[in-house]
Amino acid sequence: TFCQTQAKAFPLPLPSHFSLLHAARSASYLYALSSVPILLSPQIAATIMMLLIAIAMLVVSAPSARAFNNIQTSRSNFHPSKVPYPFHSSVLFNSSPTDSASPASVNTKPKKRRAPKKVKPTARFVAISSLANAAASTYESCSSDGAGAQVNAGSFATRLLEQDTYYQSLEPRDRSFARLLVATVERRLGQIDKVLKCCIEKYPPKKGKHSHIIQATLRIGVAQLLFLQTPPFAANKETVQVLRMYPNNPPVPEPMIKFVNGVLRKLSRPSSADNNETEEEEAELVGQVLLREKTSPRDNIAPWLLKRWRKDWGEEKTNLMCKEIMPPDDSLATSRIDLSTKYSLGHVSGADGNEELQSLMSNLGEDSILLPQGSIRVGLSLKGDVKSWPEYDDGTWWVQDASSTLPALVLTNALLDKYPPEELLDTHVVDMCSAPGGKTSQLLCAGFGRVTAIEASPRRSRRLVENLSRLGLIDKCEIVVEEGQNWMPGDQHVHGILVDVPCSATGTGARRPDVLRRGGDIKELLETQEMLATHCADNILDAGGIMVYATCSMLKAESENQVKKLIEKGTVKTMPIQGHEVPGFEDAIDDNGWLRVLPGNLEGDLSSTDGFFVARLVRK
Repeated sequence: TFCQTQAKAFPLPLPSHFSLLHAARSASYLYALSSVPILLSPQIAATIMMLLIAIAMLVVSAPSARAFNNIQTSRSNFHPSKVPYPFHSSVLFNSSPTDSASPASVNTKPKKRRAPKKVKPTARFVAISSLANAAASTYESCSSDGAGAQVNAGSFATRLLEQDTYYQSLEPRDRSFARLLVATVERRLGQIDKVLKCCIEKYPPKKGKHSHIIQATLRIGVAQLLFLQTPPFAANKETVQVLRMYPNNPPVPEPMIKFVNGVLRKLSRPSSADNNETEEEEAELVGQVLLREKTSPRDNIAPWLLKRWRKDWGEEKTNLMCKEIMPPDDSLATSRIDLSTKYSLGHVSGADGNEELQSLMSNLGEDSILLPQGSIRVGLSLKGDVKSWPEYDDGTWWVQDASSTLPALVLTNALLDKYPPEELLDTHVVDMCSAPGGKTSQLLCAGFGRVTAIEASPRRSRRLVENLSRLGLIDKCEIVVEEGQNWMPGDQHVHGILVDVPCSATGTGARRPDVLRRGGDIKELLETQEMLATHCADNILDAGGIMVYATCSMLKAESENQVKKLIEKGTVKTMPIQGHEVPGFEDAIDDNGWLRVLPGNLEGDLSSTDGFFVARLVRK
């Protein structure tokens, strides 16, 4: 009777977990029902109930001593009618819930979860996020600058960075720093990971919820310490702080954060405790010693690729290529951006356009230079977003590496020599694998009557349309989104075709270092190249028509060997490239009359260009 009618409330700070409280409450009620009303007085029964609940709490939930002390309540201060019980007897005795009401003095509302802190983006935050989000993904590019090759997602971290809303909200200076961080990690990834392996017993981290963010943070920290000369205090503190602000669920555990902090602090310590350097000379860091003694710039290039280069070009040319693509010190790297213009062809052919080129160069900066084949190399004085540069909105120029202009240049020269000016309007030229549109723009500026651009990727074809629209050339071009090996011209005559086949893109390693770490299985690429080249020669090109086969690969298997196989089939023969057609690149013409550009192997400013191969053929 006592338990059913009077025990409606209890003056104890009970556990918040319902199952534990229910267990303790049920045990005390059962004991009271079975024994207390018969043997003991109500006050003694209440005391026993208090002790039973306290014991149940200690055994089941192991509370602290403070929780146990809070349970102590004097017999004389307790009366069941004074303090309402927060749990109804109807739970145990199946009585109506209206028989007992919860008191207003006890707060039974569930605790609200603390709202996550708003993330204030920093350059380091967005750089680490892009590397971490990209770490386990793959992508497939769709042109000669990497088309068809499956690669690790770290290779397109820059693309993710540009799409990040946090990145877009940064100040221009912070955006530049974020891009620099990602680019440095991608360029020096082999050396960075080798240094980390010297400090960490098990590296890379095991796969888990936070493995990618931990690895990305370590890499960004090492890049700052060893390659960007960031002060150690700033590199360590600001980089580690990203782990605390990273919006992950669950958050990065504190032991992991301390681990990252410990690794970076170890690398940023002076290499010797008793060094005698003067105040002007800073002590060499532990990380710098490891970088010098344990790593080499060639660690950033896949071993299979180095082996293939040595086989194809010999040790001397390979050394020059590596020195240009991956210099020992980033301060020795040549920062270059080449621009093609609507006047470049006129400069090479001797026609009008030199005055316009000189005027454009003066607008782009006094340190800009004119390359022999008509490109403009922008100087260091011109900074900021490319879209903000002079005459960008006017559509006067587009970004295109100097060696990348050669395929369209040799095709244009051959067609201009073959057809008189009055017949150019009837000339039809096809550009295979045309995105992003640099070579297509060259052909359109040459004055051919009809230019068809074939692109297999819908995404890249959209970029092609955007670029041609800005240049004011979109109305002169027919764009077809289709696999090149499936496209047929129908009743149309094709007088010239440029086939820039999908390849490993190893020639672009100076600008895109991720291509230097790809796997060595290029069998599928070789099959695609042969299929596409054969289809263009046999099924698209007119008799007597001119075909240019091009790759930005520095592997003979994708370039020279493919052309040899194509010639052996008997459909085409070589039309040798002449030195006057490619000013500045005369020394790159081999004995076959083909053009082979290797970075670091030419003289002057053209030593710093992408690797490229160009062969000009004519249909029999």
